[in-house]
Amino acid sequence: MRVRECALLLALLAACGGKDAPKDGHGGHDHEAGEEHAHAHGEAPHGGEILDLGNGAAHLEIIHDHDGGNMTVYVLGADMKTLIAVEKPAVNIMTTGGPATVDLTPVEPGADGKAACWKGSHEGLKADPWDGRIRVTIDGKTYQSPLEGEAHDHR
Repeated sequence: MRVRECALLLALLAACGGKDAPKDGHGGHDHEAGEEHAHAHGEAPHGGEILDLGNGAAHLEIIHDHDGGNMTVYVLGADMKTLIAVEKPAVNIMTTGGPATVDLTPVEPGADGKAACWKGSHEGLKADPWDGRIRVTIDGKTYQSPLEGEAHDHR
């Protein structure tokens, strides 16, 4: 290689974090098996916050009304536009009284009980930020993501 090409390669490696940079795109922090978290994406179709599932295989859009203690969950495809009907997602949160489960209700469920939009309320959802997890199964594969930090919209 010529000197100029070597210098360019070294600059590129330095900018990308070099050979020791994590290859998972998570900035070097560890994840438990199956754990996902919010990543920067385009605009959410309903104005909420997007949670990435399976490195872009699907997405959840979360709308958080922390004043009312409500949440709305939209299940979206990889394109963040296509709605995907699923069985009830599991939402577990930590409250001042300990762990709690948020019971979600389907919006416009199909005959099989599946829906692409789910709503729920719980006093623990008034916390800001949330401390919890959401788990959803899409096409036989289970994904889970934390509900914390910027993983919700303040409405």
